[in-house]
Amino acid sequence: MRSWMALLVGFNVSFVLLSNASGQDTMALAGSRHRQSLSMQLGTMGVGLFYQRKLTTSERWVIRAGGQYAAYRKPIRVKTAPESYIQIDPDFVINIAQVSMAYYPFRRSAFFVVGGAGYTWHPYMNFVVTANDKLNLGGLELTPEDVGTVDLGFRWQSVVGYLGMGFGQAIPRKRIGIGVELGVYYLGRPSVNLDYEGFLETTTIDEQVPVVERNLSGYRYLPAINLTITYKLRGQP
Repeated sequence: MRSWMALLVGFNVSFVLLSNASGQDTMALAGSRHRQSLSMQLGTMGVGLFYQRKLTTSERWVIRAGGQYAAYRKPIRVKTAPESYIQIDPDFVINIAQVSMAYYPFRRSAFFVVGGAGYTWHPYMNFVVTANDKLNLGGLELTPEDVGTVDLGFRWQSVVGYLGMGFGQAIPRKRIGIGVELGVYYLGRPSVNLDYEGFLETTTIDEQVPVVERNLSGYRYLPAINLTITYKLRGQP
């Protein structure tokens, strides 16, 4: 009788241990299924798409990779006098591929800090100025041929740094989560490029380019604010 009782107790203990181990494995597997997400950003840097994944070594660290794109190339007409206009053709493009790491310092909070680096294929913006009709500048009339073409460009470095902070879960508890992120890109010291033909050829404007570069030397940072919509990806069963 005692042997049957011992056998029954042993069976119950084994069943409880196996059940607990199975439950833990199921929870671990369920947790591993939700370690990644896709995040879309909308803001001052245009539209961005990022892949995010929690690191297995720590639930607080999240690595992400993706990019953002924005462009503006619509011609602008600037009125200088009645029936007198100049046309500005901008070439403004933001295209950044970025890898960064986010850290959640508080376990029960959606606050995070993030840092990383990126690469841009278009580290400059250009403005081409022309006149389609006669131009009146304070009583001085110039023909389109006299005005010619003015090409003004500003160039930064291709490799940029990024620091930011925000609120929002990298892996939302529900299927979709919403957050916000504030950050700043370090672009480096800008350089100025000026090409022209027309009446500016009779001036000494080339001598002012180094002065403009010195005045713009502080413009090395580009702030950014983005609304983030995150979609949690399901793992493999």
